[in-house]
Amino acid sequence: MTAPLFVFFGAESEYVLHPLYLEMKTRGHDCIELHALPGRGITDELTAVAADPRPKALITSAHLDWDARYMMSQMEVPGCPALVEILARLDPAFVTYYPHDLSQSLLTTESAKLGQIDLFLAPSRLEQIFSPYTVVRTVGWIKAPDDLEHMPERWGRGLWLTMSLEYILVEHGTQKTLGLINDWLNEWLWIKFPPYPQFDAIEAALRDRGVNIVDRNMTPPAAARHFDFVVTNGESSVVRESALMGVPTYLVTDIGLFSDESRRNLWQFSDLPNVHVVPNLENIPSEVQRTPPQMLPFDMNAAIDAILEGYRVKSANR
Repeated sequence: MTAPLFVFFGAESEYVLHPLYLEMKTRGHDCIELHALPGRGITDELTAVAADPRPKALITSAHLDWDARYMMSQMEVPGCPALVEILARLDPAFVTYYPHDLSQSLLTTESAKLGQIDLFLAPSRLEQIFSPYTVVRTVGWIKAPDDLEHMPERWGRGLWLTMSLEYILVEHGTQKTLGLINDWLNEWLWIKFPPYPQFDAIEAALRDRGVNIVDRNMTPPAAARHFDFVVTNGESSVVRESALMGVPTYLVTDIGLFSDESRRNLWQFSDLPNVHVVPNLENIPSEVQRTPPQMLPFDMNAAIDAILEGYRVKSANR
């Protein structure tokens, strides 16, 4: 059986597979990353990979439904083909999917496309609901800290894990975005933005005003554990990530930036007793109680074994 080229694909912060890529390279597997970033497309790299005669095993954390127009208009990432185009160009012998979003592993329309996926690596046991459609292996959350039970140094009272500000920034620019977040600013509230270079100017402006900023390249679970609680302005992966770390998490609905769509989707956190909905920051109690961490750590060995075994079995049956 010919050894495959393992192709890792994703865009911007929706690409979470770098630790898996590094480990597989360390173990001697031929791997390449197609990681699209602002100002750095993957067109040339994709052409080179497609010309490689070896069989391909694609591993992706990209949404099955996102297209190049979304990547450009919402994330300012040019030259990033949709996953369906990647599949057409590479004709991979085996396809593995790992979600980049712990709260919404698939969009509403994407479950119908699971037939394109040979292996679904799941961050939690909830994704077993997809097992009638593809092979699902629970391997834990790739962003989980290695020492989940450890209580790290406390940095402050509250941390704002922002949601969707990258879209606002792309549409409205730095100054208007700063105006929109002004009502959220509080002396005890630190802020972590998503890992986009477009936030350089906003971070610099806020630091000049004395606002504490957390390194945006730090993972949300790792950052959340340094604070008494987390606040956020919508229903995203950071809600489930911080809550599963045992950190009380408050969805703040009435001081702007919390969308009507997010209000309709609050039901998805009903299984998390330490997620709370409050109208504003003043409604957060002065004393909050943590719960034991329930996040599953990432099982690197199980993930790699599942990929290799899945590829071996499918290749043997071709």
